Amino acid sequence: MALVATTLSGAKATNDVVIGLTSATGIASKMLALVDGEWMRITGVALSPTVGVVPGYYGTTAGPHGILAPVIFGNAIDFVSVGVTPGWVLTSASFGVDGAITGPGGTGTVPVSNTIVYLTKATAGAYTIALPAKDQQNSITFISTTAAAHVVTMTGNPAANDVATFTAAIGSSFTIKGDNAAWAIVSTGNVTVA
Repeated sequence: MALVATTLSGAKATNDVVIGLTSATGIASKMLALVDGEWMRITGVALSPTVGVVPGYYGTTAGPHGILAPVIFGNAIDFVSVGVTPGWVLTSASFGVDGAITGPGGTGTVPVSNTIVYLTKATAGAYTIALPAKDQQNSITFISTTAAAHVVTMTGNPAANDVATFTAAIGSSFTIKGDNAAWAIVSTGNVTVA
């Protein structure tokens, strides 16, 4: 089963063991749900779309979540970031040649944990990054270590937010965050996104 994106139909208090979803089609016991970086294990679906959960799964912090907070649910095997808590892991990678931005070790996929990407090419670099998976909520910060006008294309992102062009200055940067299979622009510093 593919991952399903929905929202909370009501607020969740820190230790609630029942949550309401706006849609729960296909949900089953033993699936996982990810809400604002908190993993939950689904324990009961008899009253669906109200479901039983174990909050704070995988050692994440059980917390309150507001009405309409985004929820991704599905089987553990379908999540690319299962057990990875945004904010826990910080990796870094350097890219000195044109090409795709991938996770540590050249995995071929986008980074799934919070990552700093250093753009080190001496001349203007042309980089691409694929869309995140539906369940990814990690942040990626791009920082230029050279005075070059790099360009990062977020392949498949909404048209008005798919190309980041760096000012030719050391320290130019921008940050993106995974948001339901797209990249949301969080901040820019000497970078124009259009």
